[in-house]
Amino acid sequence: MTDDPIITARGLRKTFGRRPALDQLDLTIERGAAVGLLGANGAGKTTLLKSLLGLIPVDAGRCTIVGEPSPMLSRSARSRLSYVPQSPGQFPWLTGQAMLRYVSAFYPTFDWTYARDLAARWKLALRSVIGTLSPGQQQRLSIVRALSTRPEVLILDEPIASLDPATRIAVIDELLRERSRRVITIVFSSHLIGDLERLCSKFAILADGRIAVMDDVPWFRQLARVNLDGDENILEHLAIPSATLIRKNGNGRRVVVLGRAGIEHLSAAIPPQVRAVVDEPDIETITSEWMQ
Repeated sequence: MTDDPIITARGLRKTFGRRPALDQLDLTIERGAAVGLLGANGAGKTTLLKSLLGLIPVDAGRCTIVGEPSPMLSRSARSRLSYVPQSPGQFPWLTGQAMLRYVSAFYPTFDWTYARDLAARWKLALRSVIGTLSPGQQQRLSIVRALSTRPEVLILDEPIASLDPATRIAVIDELLRERSRRVITIVFSSHLIGDLERLCSKFAILADGRIAVMDDVPWFRQLARVNLDGDENILEHLAIPSATLIRKNGNGRRVVVLGRAGIEHLSAAIPPQVRAVVDEPDIETITSEWMQ
């Protein structure tokens, strides 16, 4: 992986009605990174991904992908990208083979040998009409289509939610193999954090229309949670400079997220009237703190 950014967003704003889905959002993704995009339902993850791809216009700000402005991507730039939406929506009257033949016309790098091999390994009948396939089979076909273009950037929006556990594992394993073979940048939106943890080098959490936090996955693993209980007046004026996140959890209660190395410093900083209980939850529970 290099430090060369392949995706950038600066001051993105997108509003639906009166509600901003994106609000002055900034984002930088380096070439070769695998970023897990996390956020609560309705946080704006799909809006962000579609904005980066130039599929929807933004109200303000700018974004680039593969070195070009997202709203004005050239045909050459688009041929370097692949996108798997949450709902495939791919020509239900065609067979899988016919759909792949149609798509291959737009991608000089389309790899038919790889497409057929992957379809066979995932038990996909390419001669079946797409509309007769189950939702999980259609999603597998959508992922085969995306990977077979040999993209430089792969954008995945909840692509494995409808898949059974064995297929989910197979998809993650295939993406790991692709990352080991060549430089590919992956942005993967999903609620299945265990799957993302296996694949991704970074997590980015979207909250309140912005990237609330983005860091390497090992950084999230070393976080702990401390529950503070005490007089509200004391907690209001309690300074915790080492905290990554402080969340008010009712009157006289705080949830503090910080690195395990900062727990001793926190214990020394809080007065005896405040009770502190250290909780070391898993990475899913930790990341969910930004989605409360």
